[in-house]
Amino acid sequence: MTAVSYESELERTGQIIITIQGTSMRPLFRAGSDAIIVKQCPADTLKNLDIVLFRRAGVNGEQYVLHRIVGRQDDGRFIIAGDNCLDADIVSPQDILGIAVSAQRGGSPVPLSGIRYAAYAKLWCAPYKMRFAVLRMKNRLYNAAKKITSRRR
Repeated sequence: MTAVSYESELERTGQIIITIQGTSMRPLFRAGSDAIIVKQCPADTLKNLDIVLFRRAGVNGEQYVLHRIVGRQDDGRFIIAGDNCLDADIVSPQDILGIAVSAQRGGSPVPLSGIRYAAYAKLWCAPYKMRFAVLRMKNRLYNAAKKITSRRR
């Protein structure tokens, strides 16, 4: 299924199955191996920590992105970020196509509920500003270590 047909398939069937690409939702989802079921959903029913599929303008036209709602602005737009991202997107409700309702990795379910998932969502995803700072620091340390090891060679 091409990205252009996501909207029409959601209109037609009410849900789509997509395969994760990229690393923005690690460690929860893995690129190339995880399949996510996204169901059509009215934007006014969405809440913080829901994982949603939305469209945004990209370098090569529209992109379709699966990220998590981490907040809402006073004007009704959503603050959305990947679990492994350094920044957030501000997304209008009309750009949200649906909500992730289940996931599978190699035929086994990836839990999107339960105590472990709730702890992950509350401790890592909910305090997104702190998470951005942690990820930036991790990247700086990684880059510094890389420079040090490259000088030794």
